[in-house]
Amino acid sequence: MWALLRTRAHYDLRTLVNQFKTHLWGLMEIHNGAIFHAATTHLNKIDSLQRHFLHELDIPEEDAFMRFNFAPPSVRRDIGILGLLHKRVLGKAHPVYQKLLPFHNEVFGSLNPALHRFQLYGHSREVLRQHNLFDRSIFAMVYVYNRLPLEILECPTVTCFQKQLTCMVREACKAGEDRWKLTFNSRVPRYLD
Repeated sequence: MWALLRTRAHYDLRTLVNQFKTHLWGLMEIHNGAIFHAATTHLNKIDSLQRHFLHELDIPEEDAFMRFNFAPPSVRRDIGILGLLHKRVLGKAHPVYQKLLPFHNEVFGSLNPALHRFQLYGHSREVLRQHNLFDRSIFAMVYVYNRLPLEILECPTVTCFQKQLTCMVREACKAGEDRWKLTFNSRVPRYLD
């Protein structure tokens, strides 16, 4: 990152942001599936790299997101995990995920009538202890997935699905919502399937 910042006199903001995306996002996100479960304090250390980069360029996170599609790492992680869940719903994920994340009606024989037909079972009823570990797991993201609007869940591809989620975050950011970065965050305790 420091090498990139040293070149700022030679490039405009868009080019610098694109260089960060090209050279650093891959390194930051290669293990997202594993680090997603880490404590928030550890994830904040990773996220601070991008925040510091924007601070050095004097660009607020909201502006970077709206102008350059430079989403914070936490948003990208959440959308990535939701993309994996959607891939499972589409039947395109590894068979292990089919078994790990069954549909709600496969476990209970029926769906929650207040939700859509794509409901997954997140195993929250099996959690007896360590609820904080559950809240930062892929299983807690099932809760988020199950409450997404049906029109988004009907996307035929993961790419289309993730674009729709990004649009939802963009609308929250544009509206000036304080918690726009937490639009799909699962780390608030929820224990309902």
